[in-house]
Amino acid sequence: MDPENKIKLYEPAVRKWERLRPTAAVRAEPVEMKESADLLAYWRVLRKRRWTILTVFFVLFTVVLLGTLKQKPIYRAKALLEVAKENPNILTVQELFALDTVSDTYLETQFKILQSDTLARRVIEGLRLDMLEEFNPRASQLGDAKPQNAAAPQSFTAGDTERDPRAYQTALKRFRDRLSVDPIKRSRLVEISFESRDAELAARVLNALASHYIEQSLEVRWEATQKASEWLSQQLLELKARLEKSENELQSYARENGLLFLEREKGVPENIVNERLRQLQEELTRAQAARYEKESLYRLVQAADYASLPGMAENKLVADLAVRLADLQREQAQLATTFTADYPKVRQIQSQINELDATLARERGRVAGRIINDYLAAVRRENLVAQAFAEQQKQANLIAGRSVQYNILKREVETNQQLYEGLLQRLKEAGVSAGLKASNIRIVDAAEPPKKPARPNLPLNLVLAVLLGTGLGVGAAFLQEHVDNSLKTSEDVERFLGLPALALIPAVESLNGRRRGVYRLYGGSKPLANGKPRTLALPSTTPRWYRIDAEATQQSALAESFRSLRTSVLLSTADRPPRTLLVSSSQPSEGKTTVSINLAISLAQLGQRVLLIDGDMRRPSVRKAFDIDNSLGLVSYLTGQQDWRAAVRPTGLESLDALVCGPVPPNPAELLSSERMRTLLREAKVEYHFVVVDSPPLLNVADSRILATLVEGIVLVVKGGETPRELAQRAGAYARGVGANLIGVVLNNLDLRGGDDYYYRYYHYNYYGSDEHPSGDSKG
Repeated sequence: MDPENKIKLYEPAVRKWERLRPTAAVRAEPVEMKESADLLAYWRVLRKRRWTILTVFFVLFTVVLLGTLKQKPIYRAKALLEVAKENPNILTVQELFALDTVSDTYLETQFKILQSDTLARRVIEGLRLDMLEEFNPRASQLGDAKPQNAAAPQSFTAGDTERDPRAYQTALKRFRDRLSVDPIKRSRLVEISFESRDAELAARVLNALASHYIEQSLEVRWEATQKASEWLSQQLLELKARLEKSENELQSYARENGLLFLEREKGVPENIVNERLRQLQEELTRAQAARYEKESLYRLVQAADYASLPGMAENKLVADLAVRLADLQREQAQLATTFTADYPKVRQIQSQINELDATLARERGRVAGRIINDYLAAVRRENLVAQAFAEQQKQANLIAGRSVQYNILKREVETNQQLYEGLLQRLKEAGVSAGLKASNIRIVDAAEPPKKPARPNLPLNLVLAVLLGTGLGVGAAFLQEHVDNSLKTSEDVERFLGLPALALIPAVESLNGRRRGVYRLYGGSKPLANGKPRTLALPSTTPRWYRIDAEATQQSALAESFRSLRTSVLLSTADRPPRTLLVSSSQPSEGKTTVSINLAISLAQLGQRVLLIDGDMRRPSVRKAFDIDNSLGLVSYLTGQQDWRAAVRPTGLESLDALVCGPVPPNPAELLSSERMRTLLREAKVEYHFVVVDSPPLLNVADSRILATLVEGIVLVVKGGETPRELAQRAGAYARGVGANLIGVVLNNLDLRGGDDYYYRYYHYNYYGSDEHPSGDSKG
């Protein structure tokens, strides 16, 4: 049957596929898209980089474990102190019942004192810690100077070995590093701790530190008291002399100026002149009041209004004379109606009336004279008192001018006296305080030797190592994934290249439990056949190309992946599949020759004639895969030595022929650019249904771009997980630049153990071999 008949027989199958074939889509340029966080994607990264995670984890875990086991045990002793308010030794009633509060500033000061070098030196010198190897690595060279038992009390005399300054500084630094002071919040308590290799020594150091701290506090207070007493005594002597001098000046001034002061009831001294002036003022006030009273009576006498005079009605004599006079005047009036004035009885009554009037007038005159005399006496007395007051006032004004200086001197005396009494009281209190041993610092809990070491804490260190190792491992995995710019999945291909992924070719070793490319298979490797591992009987010394037509791979997952590639190629265009195919890659060693060979084998398995041309004239490899003689080939035809049909060799497979390269030429690009190469492809397409051309990498030489213009479709092979996407993008750009039809990408050499779960399950469970192998649970 001729090739044309075979192609026609193939048409119904093609039309059957066309019902499933999608319409051709316009190829889009690769676009960077920002995807949302995908937990499944993170899980895939962790699975893929699990060896990185495990390596970092075990390295860190081992380092921590060994470091912990090699550490010497460190014991931590603790003590608890109370820092109270520093009150005076003699408390007043107000201080006794006042709220006892301690300022934060005072507590912070005490905490810093606990960490001071002065206190540390006391402890170091008291326990001779600078002679211990733990605090001074050079102590082992001092020989006998080192104490025999560091935990026991030690005593040294002046004849001891002289202290090494550097060793002492080393001990001081280590002491500070091992001492910690931790205040307890909202309290006056502070916890101090010290670490040492010797539990007894750690407790002794803390107890010595607390004792020296209290002793130092008492010494500071005693020294302060002594200094205060000396200063007070000196100031007291000076102040006493000043007080005596000011008192003498005050007395001398009072004598010279005739100033005399009297002590009043409340102890307030008063000048005698002022006292007399005050008395005269009071006397003048009384004299004026008495004169006002006498003057009112005097004015009544001058007006002859005797009836208004006070005391006149109470005078019995005047009252009796008035009554008798009234009786006589009534009797006279009665007689006057009957008798004349010359009547004796009338004349007698008139004589009595006259006599009574004269007596009454004399009595009234006597009372008025007394009132007048009293008034005149009051006036004279007032004048005398006023004159004396004026004279005393002049003298008081004179004394007042002299008293200004007197009061100044007096205030100076009082001030000196108060200062003297205050300093004298403080001096007595200082003397009492110096004799007391009370301290405001109390040891609540003394340090005791710890029973267990504080470090190293093996469980804690291992837990931290697990957490840190896991975190660093995960971080390293994501960092490795971030810096990995290779193409690993079909999504990467579509995202960065804008091309469909025609097939995902797994690495044989990922199916068998190893990690190597599918394009090379050495002796002893184990490809999967029917879901079960089988060992190929290949010579261990001669490498062979892996072919899907081998008996061990007829039903393997690898063969199925190339069948998927064949289907993708046949459905790549809407009208009809491309009959001339060019297989290339961006760089060498990506498996393009393996893909070319197995794609040709897969197409030949459909029963159609297929021609495989080795277009890689620089590194030809097709002849090695089929063990064909390389004396004649494509180069022989292109150089005009013979017809291409004579150079075609059978591969041993039905419907598959191969045109190998032949002798390697010096000018491959010129030969491929010739008209004979175009004629070859045109004539081969008439005799064969599919023509597959294996070509060099697109980026290395121009051969592939020349061939790309002569074929109907290009398949770009990308090594999964290794080829940088920038190279693959550049290779695609080169192909498009010459107008080639880039139909898709083959993602080769995928490690299914770290990739997509779907592909992992698909290839490892051997879906198409499940009927023959029901168990289907074998893993590579």
